[in-house]
Order: sequence, then structure tokens, then C-alpha cells
Amino acid sequence: MKVMWLGHNLAYPPKGGALQRNYNLLREIARKCEMHVLAFDQPVTRPANVTPQDCIQALLRFCASVDWVNLSSSSLRRTRYGLALTGLMTGEPYDLAWLRSAEMANKMRKMVEKVSPDVVHIDALGLAQYLPAIGSSGSVLNHHDIESCKIELRAKKEHNLLLRSYFGLEARKLAAAERKWCPQFNVNAVVSEEEGAVLSRACPDLTVRVVPNGVDTEYFTPRADPGTRTILFCGSMDMHPNQEAMEYFLRRIWPRVVAQAPDVNLQVVGRKPPEWLKEVANTDCRIQVTGFVDDVRPYFQKAAVCICPILSGGGTRLKILDSLAMGVPVVATSFAVSGLSLEHDKHLLLADTEEQFAKYTLHLLSDLSLRSRLASVGAERVNQVYSWTVVGRILMDAYDIAYKSRRGTK
Repeated sequence: MKVMWLGHNLAYPPKGGALQRNYNLLREIARKCEMHVLAFDQPVTRPANVTPQDCIQALLRFCASVDWVNLSSSSLRRTRYGLALTGLMTGEPYDLAWLRSAEMANKMRKMVEKVSPDVVHIDALGLAQYLPAIGSSGSVLNHHDIESCKIELRAKKEHNLLLRSYFGLEARKLAAAERKWCPQFNVNAVVSEEEGAVLSRACPDLTVRVVPNGVDTEYFTPRADPGTRTILFCGSMDMHPNQEAMEYFLRRIWPRVVAQAPDVNLQVVGRKPPEWLKEVANTDCRIQVTGFVDDVRPYFQKAAVCICPILSGGGTRLKILDSLAMGVPVVATSFAVSGLSLEHDKHLLLADTEEQFAKYTLHLLSDLSLRSRLASVGAERVNQVYSWTVVGRILMDAYDIAYKSRRGTK
């Protein structure tokens, strides 16, 4: 089978979030299919010393071809604020305006003509606008999260009235875009049963397949308990849900923890930390903010506990799976594990109040037997359900369905 992948990032380096998911799925599918990639380059998603050509060379290790288009923001209309204002005037969602490119449309048509793909994987709702270019190929629309729900939740949590109105309007525009585009695809791929149910209620009669997030179980392997007093949070710190999570933890939970365990320390690992977070670290020597790191595994190896106090956002949290794969016990909110088949006090600990979160974090710091039990069962669960090999087979099944039901066939 020949598969064309239209992406909103170049999937390299595979450090967190969509980049990690895309890189690993591309690698898994390329074991069975001839894979052709066309993607936007987003400079913000890669370190300054990694060029688009570096990304292409990494993907060409297993893909048949890779091409890219610069996601430019050089003009005022292409800046975040310019696109937002354009959306207010046109009624179009930000994501569709952001990912619109005449160069991309042209390259899309040429690649389809050259490759004649059996299936085209379109990796975000904002890219659905390129569907008319694929001809009679089978089509899969991937949802890293349900965009309308994610933005609606952000609107509800926003205190600024102007921003609340903007995000509420954006959520409604995204919901309209989902109703328009999702039914036009042979298969819609989501990361969880819950998000599949949300999409199906909005767009009845869709063919939906759950393709969960996963973990590279050959890269992230269990480590021995380090016996430290270190708490770890991993996540891209230019993402709103991660900033919100750390603000919640540091204001509401951290004081409770250090009151009973003054020797504890916290490491926050992830690209582009905001200034306010760096200032907090400067005033508390127990907090270390690293920014981007090439390899997160040494931080997992030294951590006694990994925290995920996520309160909003969408999709499922890859860092929870990475933590469990390395045998690091996790304390998380129920929201953070939504969509993951994980149980409280079996695979991890769930805490939905600041009192619970502090209590469970302290409990894990002091109880080696509890850490060992959760580490063992959590790692086993990840290997059985969330390895990229398993997830890749699920996506391959979705491609088979799309191919058999592609446009122009009966």
C-alpha cells in the first residue's frame, strides 16, 4: 500500500506531543507501506540547531519521500494576531487560516499525481481543506484532540472577558468545521473512546477508529528506583495546558508538599518555559527549570515521582505513558488520564483536589513499596496496550478500511 501523509509538522525530533506521535507512527507504518510525507515546517517545534533538512534526512531513513513547505509568519496577516483578526472578519477558524498555503496546495497536487497514493493521511482538522486534491484515494483525518472541545474548555476557564468571548467564538467555528469536514473522510482517527464518542455525537454515521497515543518501549525502559526526593514534570512549556498545570501545582500544591518535606526538589523539563516560571525557580533553590533537553530519560531515571496536574487541553498525555514505561510512578488528575486505560491505585494515583495531590505525592516520596508496585504494574500495562508497535497495527487497520471505502469505489 502507498500512503501519503500530510502533516502540520516535520515530526522530528520526536520530543513530546504531536511530534513524538507522528514520528513513531510514520516509522511503524513505513515497515509495511510505501510512505510519502508532505508537511509544513514549524521552526518553533525544533531546536535552533536542527534544520528542516535534518528532519527530512531523519524521516528518509524509513520514508520513500519527504517534502516540506515553510509555515511562514513573515507578513502581518500571517502572525498569530493577524490570523485571529482575519478569522473574526471571515468567520473561519484560526487553524484553517493558519494552515492555508498556495504552495502547499500546489505541492499536494503534484505529489498525488506522482505517487497515486492508495490512502492519504491528513493529520489535523486545519489540513482538511486539502482533501479535494487527493482524488479517489482513501482518506483518514487524524484528530490529536477534538479541537472544538479543547477550545471550548479554555473559554470556560478564561477569566478575561474578551478572551473568553474570542475562545467561545473560536470553539463554535471549529465545531462547524468538524461538522463540515469530518463526514467527507472515509475514516476519522481519534486518540480515545471518549473523544470518538464526542465526534460521533456531533457528526453521526462517521467511521471512527481509536488510534491511541503510545510509547517507544525500546527507548523508554524501566529503571531501578533511585531513592531520591525528586519530583518531575515534563511537557512543552509553550503550551497553555502545561503552563496552567504548573501554575496550579506551584501555587496550590507545592507549598503543602514542602511544608512536610522541605528536602524535596522539583524539576520542570520542557521547551520554552515562560518568564514567570523561571522567576519562581530563581526564588526557590529547590526548583530547577531546564528548558528543552535532547534526552529526557536521565531526568526520569532520577525522579521518584512524576506529576501531571493537567486541568485542560485535549488528546492524551504522552509523558504519562513515557513515565510509566520507565517505571516512574505517576500522580495525575483524572482529566490528565482521560482517554487512557489506566486505573487509580493500580497503574498510578489520581488526585483531583490539591489536598489529594499533595498527599499522594508525599506518600510516594516516602513509600518504596508503593512506588515499586505502581512502577511494575504501570510498565506492564504500557507494554501490553500502548507500545507504538501495537498502535501502529491499529492505524494500519484504519488505512485498510479507508482504502476499501475510498471515493469512487463501491
